[in-house]
Amino acid sequence: MARALDGAIAELAPKTLGLLTTAQLDALGVTRQQRRTLIRRGVLVPVAPGLVRHAACPTTWKHRVLAAVLAAGEGAAASHMTAAALWRFDGVGAGAVEVTVPHGRRPRGVPGTLHRTLDLPRADVVQRGPVVLTTPSRTFLDIASRLEPRRLEEVLDGAERDGTIWRPHLEWRIHALRCSGRPGIPAVVALLARTEGRPLGDSWLEQEAIRVIVRSGLPTPRAQVRRRTHGGGISRVDLFWDGALLVAELAGHSTHATRRQRQGDAERTARLGLTGWRVVQFTYEDVVERPQHIVDVIRAYLAQA
Repeated sequence: MARALDGAIAELAPKTLGLLTTAQLDALGVTRQQRRTLIRRGVLVPVAPGLVRHAACPTTWKHRVLAAVLAAGEGAAASHMTAAALWRFDGVGAGAVEVTVPHGRRPRGVPGTLHRTLDLPRADVVQRGPVVLTTPSRTFLDIASRLEPRRLEEVLDGAERDGTIWRPHLEWRIHALRCSGRPGIPAVVALLARTEGRPLGDSWLEQEAIRVIVRSGLPTPRAQVRRRTHGGGISRVDLFWDGALLVAELAGHSTHATRRQRQGDAERTARLGLTGWRVVQFTYEDVVERPQHIVDVIRAYLAQA
């Protein structure tokens, strides 16, 4: 019987991470007495009421998230900072497990923080692999009241850059949920209005540089646009201002590291210069530790233009 159960669990493992509910054990033909025997022998490990884990399956953070969702029962979804980590929002990592359930449900023994809500429609829930969780837009609205304005802006920029959040969809969910009195919605509405039409870089470093520039009151540059260089080649530049013929290039720790890459950067800069464009380069340290230096240099170049 143990071998048969192991085989059945191995079949379910990709979908359940080795977690089994009482209903699933019943479907496998495991009686209550057999369940007790398997628990006593250490083959199955109790996780929550009505939920066990096969001992051969490792316990990870994602495993704990799924365990909390399954323990919370029907209609439950990983949410808030847990969902933000699953969607890989910028700067959000694995932490405490949070689960949201419909308001009328009161599950017990959930291994995590439980939230109850009157509004958890199907439009705000999705399944990713074995885990049911709130959508990126709903997740962003749920965590908005916990984040400082600048941190909230960074998360939105990153999610838009990665294609995780689509602004029209987020606005649609705001319209649908506004009447529920969610505390983070006014901050999100203000953020969307403030950042409307602002370009998105293709990395956190570029996006942070854009934020520094915009907050300083400098003209907003365009980002990641291809330009024709001297000799007919095409070059993609990080940030540029058309009227000033000014290009700003950003070098992070993971780029421009090899001799060949540095040589390519030098050649590109020279060709851009031949077409009349001025190129200024900033490093990761400039963006993170000396943002005022970036503002001062760009302001000086724009004044010259």
